[in-house]
Amino acid sequence: MGRIVNPMLMRMGMNDIKKNVESYGSSYRKAKSTLARYSNEAISAKGEAVDAMINQVLCYESVMDMFIVVAESMIKDCDEMSIRVGNEYLNEDSILEMLKVQKEIRQRCSERIEDYRHKQTQFATLTPLAEHCRMQVNLNSAAKERADVAITALNNKIKKIDEIESNTNNLFLESKSALAELNKCISELDKSGKGGFTYDNMPSWAVAMNNELLDKYTKGMLSKGRLNEDFVKKFSNLTIAEMTPVEKDVYNKYVDFLLFDAKPEDMNKVVKHYYKRTTDGVLEQKKSAYELVDALNLKINKHCMNSPKDVGSRILERCTILSVALTRSDAYKIGDITLEDGHYHYKYTKYRYSESNNAKPITSHEEYTTDEVSSTPTLGADNLSKYKVEYLKKLLRKDLKEELIKTTLDVGYGLAAPEVKVGEKVMMGVLKTCLEYGESSGSAEEFGINSGGTSTMSNIFKLRTSMAIPETKEGELIYNMYPTNETADRVNFYNEVFKHYGKEPIKLDKALNYPEYANDKLDRLNDELDKKPYKYKDDSCKNLDNLEKAYHK
Repeated sequence: MGRIVNPMLMRMGMNDIKKNVESYGSSYRKAKSTLARYSNEAISAKGEAVDAMINQVLCYESVMDMFIVVAESMIKDCDEMSIRVGNEYLNEDSILEMLKVQKEIRQRCSERIEDYRHKQTQFATLTPLAEHCRMQVNLNSAAKERADVAITALNNKIKKIDEIESNTNNLFLESKSALAELNKCISELDKSGKGGFTYDNMPSWAVAMNNELLDKYTKGMLSKGRLNEDFVKKFSNLTIAEMTPVEKDVYNKYVDFLLFDAKPEDMNKVVKHYYKRTTDGVLEQKKSAYELVDALNLKINKHCMNSPKDVGSRILERCTILSVALTRSDAYKIGDITLEDGHYHYKYTKYRYSESNNAKPITSHEEYTTDEVSSTPTLGADNLSKYKVEYLKKLLRKDLKEELIKTTLDVGYGLAAPEVKVGEKVMMGVLKTCLEYGESSGSAEEFGINSGGTSTMSNIFKLRTSMAIPETKEGELIYNMYPTNETADRVNFYNEVFKHYGKEPIKLDKALNYPEYANDKLDRLNDELDKKPYKYKDDSCKNLDNLEKAYHK
């Protein structure tokens, strides 16, 4: 009996295999997650026994990770086979029978063509007979061509059966080989487990497995120089606590790519997969989104401090716009990041509920765009102050009259105008350190608002400012402070001064994330210097300017 290819049955078989493999894969992921959380826990105990225990857990993590890779490979093979079989039912016996018939037709036609051509020559002088012979040659030639086409098609069907048979035989050979290796590793783990934790160092097979996993994940990250969407999707569903050591290594490369090489198309893939839709239709960030923002900021801050040269504005703007796009808690539809006129733009659809319980939710568009990052820290801070004030003015102008604005400035925003919604950073920062209340709207600037900004801190600590400016009158003014290669030394120096006066030192992350708070501390330090000068390098420093000059001597 010949071979038969039934596409429907083969697809059913592939789907059954996928279903089983996906079930096992889910179990592997749960096991890996449990192990990873355990190995990531801070263990206070020390010693060889603890090291051996952790090494053994890492071995189990690697085995689970390899199981997941094998399962994903098998699922991919099943999908490819389902596509490869096509939709045609193929019966080898029937095809061979049809092939035999067509070959016989071709043989008869070839013989007739030869015979009629010979007769055509013989009857050359008898026109009617010669013409009849010519017509017979043409008719048999056409029939022979049809037979040739049919034979080619039937041979291709046989070839397809051969290919499917070969692919079926080879379908899971690679996975079987990997599973065989995994069984050996499991056997070694089983033996070691009976005697307690025995791996003082990672065994050679575990090191080789980790290297292979690292290579697979790294190669899967990019496709033609751009982020692979399957890779992004995988890591968007992993928290750092659930990552194995190999995945953490790849995650670091992933973060590097986003900061230094990503294009808008790459960033949009990231934004797409780091949100999930809730039951009421609103999008919310996955925990991995917050972790990615933290990882991006930590990586870029270290890079800024370690780089001997100024870090390019494009990199800082890229980090800023990604931070914005990954932390929109009011997103209804994920928007797009674009690069226009040298700056990034992020536009998405907002979703907010009306104050009336019976009203439908309101949707609106919000757009953020980055501003050029000045290489001079003070200029960056001045720009930040200017944008903060202009942004606050837009909020105050909206649906308010001047009298209400003056009242608001006198008694506080929360009491007089609860409908004025200002982002937390703007509320805590602008109102605390960037505004001075005037007696009337025209006494200083518009609405009596002046801006001191964060220029003192930015100049002294050598911090650069990157901003994503809202194009609408709603939302929040987003800004990030980035260090330079001088920042760490400057922070350490000024912290010694703070300690001298019995003041709590400033942590670098506090200076970056809460610049107004740090600037306020510097202002108070300046008052202390005025009362009791600080001696440094034989200089008596009565203010921050004197201290800065002494620092550079």
